[in-house]
Amino acid sequence: MLLSKLHKRLIVFLIASAVSAYIWHVNRDIFGNTIETSLILSITTVLCIYVPFEIYFSVRDLYYDRWEKIKLSRNFEISKLRIHIDPKKKKGFIVGNLVESIDKEKVDSTRTIIIINPGLSDKKEALEYLYLPLADYGYTIFAYDSRGIGESKKLGKRSQFIRKIDDYKEIINWIAEQERFKDYTIYSIGMSIGALIAVSGSLTDERVKKIVAISLISEYKKNIRRLNPLILFSFLLKGINFFPKEEDLKLLSPTLFFNKTKLNSTHKEWERYVNKLYLVHCKNDNIIKFRNFKKNKSILDLPDDHCLVFKKGGHALKKNEIGLTGAVLRFLNQSSK
Repeated sequence: MLLSKLHKRLIVFLIASAVSAYIWHVNRDIFGNTIETSLILSITTVLCIYVPFEIYFSVRDLYYDRWEKIKLSRNFEISKLRIHIDPKKKKGFIVGNLVESIDKEKVDSTRTIIIINPGLSDKKEALEYLYLPLADYGYTIFAYDSRGIGESKKLGKRSQFIRKIDDYKEIINWIAEQERFKDYTIYSIGMSIGALIAVSGSLTDERVKKIVAISLISEYKKNIRRLNPLILFSFLLKGINFFPKEEDLKLLSPTLFFNKTKLNSTHKEWERYVNKLYLVHCKNDNIIKFRNFKKNKSILDLPDDHCLVFKKGGHALKKNEIGLTGAVLRFLNQSSK
């Protein structure tokens, strides 16, 4: 039986405590040092033994729980697109990659474009492990850098969530206006803040037929303030607003958005909105806790075949790429109800 990380940490701590007790005995009982000196030496001993192991565990997790870099094959055509958002700025545009299979029969068989909405600090390439297999299947992919990130950095700040939702709506408008995509179906996939953007920006948009929301938050205000102190500090450095306006909260909190939408929709409309959603979450997500998924699922009364739950993988669902891609592909290939 393999030891869990908790068991390993407990063993190291017990060993450190035993050595510390011996150091106390030597300094206090044999050499007759003061209580203060003996205590400092004992605590230092615990730290000197435990901290290196904690650093090792953390670095090891970062190394093994990473996505392997994907090498692009010659099976794809990739073109860079610029969608103008703010004409007042010299670089007021969203930059994205349009990815298609070179097999035109595959592309013509789906005639569907999927918008890929990245996470808070992710670049457009971050979800390649998910969207390249979809492109190989025949879907056309538009993966973009959101404002404040990558090649769209000059457009604004990464913390401007409401404007990111507006940017996303402009992307949908741009696709709908293009002659080459006039008879294409539009799907959307989002990760974390990207999931929030996809849901808030297109749940009621009839042009977007399906939405895959990965690691979706439920209530912005409640969750943002319960975050790990280290994560809170990193968010503070990134300029994340912990106290948004009430009007903005309704867009940043899917539970509030769902309730309002349900109230203002007919039964058939609401049923159609729910059927276009597919939620994915991981039970050990330390950023957007699993309770967010349960709350969203409950409010939506979402059927189990519109949900995917992993036991491990964290916020980014690491090492679950096969299961994730397979499930998403199955959902996208299902005929809309």
